[in-house]
Amino acid sequence: MLLLCYKIAKGFMIIFKILLVLVFMLSISSADTLQISTPFNSFNKFVYKTQFDKKVAISNNIKTIVISYEKDTGRLVNNYLINKDSLYLKEKNAVFIADIHEMPSLITKIFAMPKMRKYKHTIYIYDEDDFVEFAKPKDGKVTVIKFENQKVKKIYYISSEQELKEVFENLDKHEL
Repeated sequence: MLLLCYKIAKGFMIIFKILLVLVFMLSISSADTLQISTPFNSFNKFVYKTQFDKKVAISNNIKTIVISYEKDTGRLVNNYLINKDSLYLKEKNAVFIADIHEMPSLITKIFAMPKMRKYKHTIYIYDEDDFVEFAKPKDGKVTVIKFENQKVKKIYYISSEQELKEVFENLDKHEL
């Protein structure tokens, strides 16, 4: 009788472990990642600061988000925006996010932030590693996200100022 109870208990433990693994796998597969029709407000779960250390949120009127994850892609976006009016992004209902979480904090403070403060356009800076898991980058590419009706409509990965110009000039016709 004792042996039977032991075997039943052991069977329940195995079933419990299997259920636990299934629940864990389900929670991983439903993790929040950027995709077509992701709600706009998903971007506001992150805390951004400008290059002037001012906390900012992404306003509801934004239609385009440009994201840089690397020094070279940041340079590409900044080189495009440097000759534009300081209100260019605002007029385009766009924001530029620089994800700098991989940059060492000493380099950020001594070199990157002083350089970013020289730009007249606003840069939304994010420095935690969870953003890269949400909006996965492609190496050497700038990520451009277009919204329609408060949801992601298109995601572009671009690698030149010309492509960025085309995106800003006519987002609806731009296919990459």
